[in-house]
Amino acid sequence: MQIRIPDQLRHEADLVLADIGLDMPTAVRLYLAKIVQTRSIPFTLTASSLPAEPAATEGVTQGQIDEVEARWAKRKKAKAEGTARK
Repeated sequence: MQIRIPDQLRHEADLVLADIGLDMPTAVRLYLAKIVQTRSIPFTLTASSLPAEPAATEGVTQGQIDEVEARWAKRKKAKAEGTARK
């Protein structure tokens, strides 16, 4: 995997990770393992207060996006209902 990271960010992250006793590859592996384990990003993501303009999409692409959103909503609902029954 190759990731472009600004030099200053990489340097500061290396210093913090060294204090923790980790190197960058180990930290990335831990991050990815946590994503798999929790099936989510392991921190809160929020949008800025500025409204975003919707990206222009072709009808077919938007239909595919809508279909994926509907499937995820259905899965999430089924999972929540299954958890509530236990």
